[in-house]
Amino acid sequence: GLGNMASAMIGGILKKELYSAEDIIGSDKSEDSVQKAAKIFGIHTTTDNLEVAQIADVLILAVKPQFFPEVIAEIKGAVREETLIISIAPGKTMEWIMEHFGRELKLVSYKLVSEEEQAQAAAILGSFGRAYQVPENLLDTVVGISGSSPAYVFMFIEAMADEAVAEGMPRALAYEFAAQAVLGSAKMVLETGKH
Repeated sequence: GLGNMASAMIGGILKKELYSAEDIIGSDKSEDSVQKAAKIFGIHTTTDNLEVAQIADVLILAVKPQFFPEVIAEIKGAVREETLIISIAPGKTMEWIMEHFGRELKLVSYKLVSEEEQAQAAAILGSFGRAYQVPENLLDTVVGISGSSPAYVFMFIEAMADEAVAEGMPRALAYEFAAQAVLGSAKMVLETGKH
């Protein structure tokens, strides 16, 4: 995939200089996404998932969960035994993924993955955000608290700004005040460890 999440990952990887653009290949069924990624990042691109699966040393499955069965069915015979696989799909367990591949894989954080490969995966994921290793049974909780929660924060900021606008403040200024209040509060929690 070369959508929003994949683009954020590629941008982080290149910014942190973990790999060069020449070392990255991405595929997407959308020709527009392929052309956009090639233009923005200068990476190799293709609309052929098999091409990527056959040559990747690290394969990142960055498609929406509903497309996983289709993509895995397409590439499962092409993924090499030594390929490190990183999945970013919520709701798809390691067991589910390996069942659909029909074999055990070097799937982060499965037992076949070495400490060095775990560190490599952490570096990749940490290049565009904070990366923490958590037990698989907590992944849905992680998605809830850090993946979906920004929508609630945006609604909170919107509600605060709406009240300020109702009192006569210009909307752009109201958004800035509300967002700065949330930013400052979050920073204080992180710095003090107190809620």
